[in-house]
Amino acid sequence: MNGILERTMTAFRLEAFRTQPNPPALVPCTQERAWMDVFTDRHAYRCLPLSIANTHGWELLVPAAFEVEWNGGQNIADLTVRALEPFPEGFPFEHFAMSNFARGVVTFHTGYLFRTPPGWNILTTGAFNEPRPGISALTGIIESDWLPYPFTMNWQMLNPGTVRFDKDEVFCTVMPIPKNYLDQWDVAIHDLSDDPVLRAEQELFKASRTEFRKRLEAKDPEILKEGWQRHYFVGRFPDGTEGVDHVNKPRLNPPVDRTGTRPLLAKDATESPGAATLLETTNIPKWRLGSLLNRLNQRQTQGNVIGRQRLREGVLTQSPATVGITPDMELDPEAFDFVYQPNFLTPAECALLAEAADALAAAQHVEDITEDFWKGRILYFRDILAARPGAAALMRDAQRRVTERLRSFYELTVPIFADTVQLVRWRTGMHMPPHADRANPDGSPHGMPFRDFASIVYLNDGYDGGELYFPRLDLTVKPATGMLLAFTGGWHHEHGVLKVLAGDRLTMPAFYTFDASHRERELYGLGPLTQ
Repeated sequence: MNGILERTMTAFRLEAFRTQPNPPALVPCTQERAWMDVFTDRHAYRCLPLSIANTHGWELLVPAAFEVEWNGGQNIADLTVRALEPFPEGFPFEHFAMSNFARGVVTFHTGYLFRTPPGWNILTTGAFNEPRPGISALTGIIESDWLPYPFTMNWQMLNPGTVRFDKDEVFCTVMPIPKNYLDQWDVAIHDLSDDPVLRAEQELFKASRTEFRKRLEAKDPEILKEGWQRHYFVGRFPDGTEGVDHVNKPRLNPPVDRTGTRPLLAKDATESPGAATLLETTNIPKWRLGSLLNRLNQRQTQGNVIGRQRLREGVLTQSPATVGITPDMELDPEAFDFVYQPNFLTPAECALLAEAADALAAAQHVEDITEDFWKGRILYFRDILAARPGAAALMRDAQRRVTERLRSFYELTVPIFADTVQLVRWRTGMHMPPHADRANPDGSPHGMPFRDFASIVYLNDGYDGGELYFPRLDLTVKPATGMLLAFTGGWHHEHGVLKVLAGDRLTMPAFYTFDASHRERELYGLGPLTQ
């Protein structure tokens, strides 16, 4: 397989990062062109090469009308631009269009930083097959798979005068193209007779076309009814043979706003030493100003102390204010300050993980776990990956989705990483005292101070008890198969597990950190540290 495609089979995504508020609209290219519309019966659209090219890429649209004027001089000051309508708030006209390169060139800022998968560039130009009088788009190729800086789109005036751009006209088209591929191609020149089959096919097309035109000129009623020959347009040979790889109108996916989620092509900090140093030495906010995290007090309070006192040996003495959440309640997930998502995994997905947990019971760790409480109950991801790759793939995908949910819910602005994911069994009589995931109640050093968030996905229903209890919130949550709970690692979301009264409780817990160095390497396909 071509090396370029091998590197990118799993990540065909163009990511557009806003560099300022209210950037221009980014939309799939349209097939329509005004000059093609004026042909009788839209005849121009029958030219398939034009119609296909029209739709190849995504377009950036002019936010509001403006003019470009050039007096023919060669200096920067000889070209002027002026807005004819108000531009969007946060994206003033002077940030959009300017004279920057002299010689009648006008420069546009797209409002985005584009990123492509490894091995792909971006070709930038104007709208395909849409010439404009007096000005021409300049075509560029951007190494968008590594360049951490936005490109500009440039047009060159052809003659002195004024050119107007109206709102929603295209000022830039972007199209991903393979990188370093042309030098892999050879160009060979042959006589058509060197390939007898190709020559015969060409003759069939030629003869069919000639015959069609003769009958059309003779006003053959059958041909007049057909109107025009469609062999090429529909992707078939004149003898009726079909099945060729033919696409007459690409249908591009519209851009999707994924603000607040981890980009598919995001690097982790260890891949960019300069960025890692910047993140460590500068006070870059980890979440947006309006995030819930700015309102959560992560220090211990009297509420934590009182809440812990209500729990003895896994049995909760409820207060008059204790709230119990059960799966049958119709609740607004956004009403909580933690992630509450029923049916995060399907019953079939939960059954797959439960089957893996049962099948790998012998691999539940004992010797390498110092605390008796956890011995014989934990399955590590690396062991599941080795023995049950299907279950491991589901766990990996679940953690990706949880990460995105945490980033969205808490409005995080920097990446987070799963540092541990496991399958854990809770047997009858087991419970867990309240705790925070990154701090000890007495202030002594904690073994995992880097754990910023935690999640639990519940994989079965066949047990009684086992509710999750938040002492500070005076709140219990009754689990259900497929339910996701995710919360912060500090004292606001201190939590404990009430006693399992009967049956086995199976969960998939995970922890998340801003510190990439603590990510679970196998989960990210990096292998153990010894490699």
